[in-house]
Amino acid sequence: MTRWQYTTSQFITHGLGSDSGAGDLEAVLNQLGADGWELVSSTIYHNTEAGQDVMLLVFKRPIA
Repeated sequence: MTRWQYTTSQFITHGLGSDSGAGDLEAVLNQLGADGWELVSSTIYHNTEAGQDVMLLVFKRPIA
């Protein structure tokens, strides 16, 4: 049976359709993929304390 480990990453979004920060997100995704992490879930929520939208990404990879 495969056992998994999980990690998360969060990014402040600047509105849908904006390229702002897209390069940073792509770089992080490429690095996590190179490290064996697979994206399994994403969601956007509004952080009321900070007054910003945040993208939460969940990744998994097999435990070696």
